[in-house]
Formats: sequence, structure tokens, C-alpha cells
Amino acid sequence: MNILVSGADGNLGSAVVDKLKSEGNKIFGLFGFEENIKNPTDNFQKVSIDLMDAKVSAEAVQQANQTFGEINGAVLTVGGYAGGSIQDVSIEDIHKQIKLNFDTAYNLVKPLMEKMPKGSQIFLIGAKPVLSANDLKNVVSYGLAKQLIFSLADIINADFSKHHINAHVIVPSIIDTPPNREAMPDMNFEDWVKPEQIASTISYYLKHPELKAGIIKAYGNMV
Repeated sequence: MNILVSGADGNLGSAVVDKLKSEGNKIFGLFGFEENIKNPTDNFQKVSIDLMDAKVSAEAVQQANQTFGEINGAVLTVGGYAGGSIQDVSIEDIHKQIKLNFDTAYNLVKPLMEKMPKGSQIFLIGAKPVLSANDLKNVVSYGLAKQLIFSLADIINADFSKHHINAHVIVPSIIDTPPNREAMPDMNFEDWVKPEQIASTISYYLKHPELKAGIIKAYGNMV
């Protein structure tokens, strides 16, 4: 299988790359930082890219298709967190989060869907607070941006009969990464979901395209 992974040099993205690469898939990795690109191989191509640029993103998808013939899976992991209530958040804060969490996904989804074959799957990263207004009230800019991700997946799946591409939204609790541990040192890390667990879940769904598209909850100690 030929899979595009954005944020391939991030904590989650790199775990996804390692898992899928270990299973013999070909990976077209989109990196946020050029200095992280080392030793590309025939089965793991690497490109540095600004995913907030729609034109550049479309060109990267074109390059991925030219490299591997077709892309039949995409895992879009780029994003970022920001807290704050309505009283704390400005409209500029909201736009910044939308650019980081939604634009970076949409700029790839649009060209991907123009070229992906039937039976392909797209994985987007949601956020647990979006599922509860009580949790959302303290992460307004982040939550509003992530709500767009859920809506994007719904739109793709609503039009499934036309393009036969499934969209899944991975909804993690807190992901166990070094930056999150540093930011929340007093929390119980055992309650957090590991990047490798999310990667394994994505791998499972890629192998079973018949599974229903939609929300995939990734909480705590996943099996």
C-alpha cells in the first residue's frame, strides 16, 4: 500500500511511519523541518513542506502520485494545541488554530480526493473536547478548529457513493509525548494513549477497508 503521512517528523507522525513502514508499505512523508530529512529510500520518500500553502500541498500530492503510481492511504497528523475560554481567545487566535489544524489537512484532502482510487482511506486527527461542550469551553480556538475536521470527514463520507473513499477521525485523549509530559508533569501518564497504539489502530483500519468510517476513539490504554 502507498501511504502519504503528513507531520512525518512529529511524535505521532513518526510512530505512524515506523508502524506502516515495518509492515511493508511505501511511505511518502511530509516533513515540517528540512533538517529532519535524512536518508530517504525507495520505500520512504521525504519532502519538506509548508502545508498552509495550498498550491505547494497540491504539488506534493502530485509528486507522491508520480513517485508511487497512486496513493491509497493518507494519515494527516499535523496540528497544534491552544487553551483558553471565550474570554481569553481572540478571533486571531481562532484563525491561527484553524490554519494549523484545519488548513494543513484540507490542503491535502482536496488534491488527494481528486486522485485517490476507490477503496482508499483518509485518517484525520480530531480532539476529545469536541465531543463535549463542557470540555470545549476551555479550549475554544483549538476546539473550533478541530470541529472543522469532524465536519470535513462527515462531508467526505456523505459523498462516499460518488468517490468511494472513507474518512476516519482519530479522537485521542492526551497523547503520551515528551512535550505533553513536560507541560503536564503532575498527571498520570499511564492514562494517556501512546502514539504507537494510535499507529496500530490506523494500521488495522487500513487492512480492513470494509470497517465503518467515522470516529475512532483512542483513549488511555488501548488494546
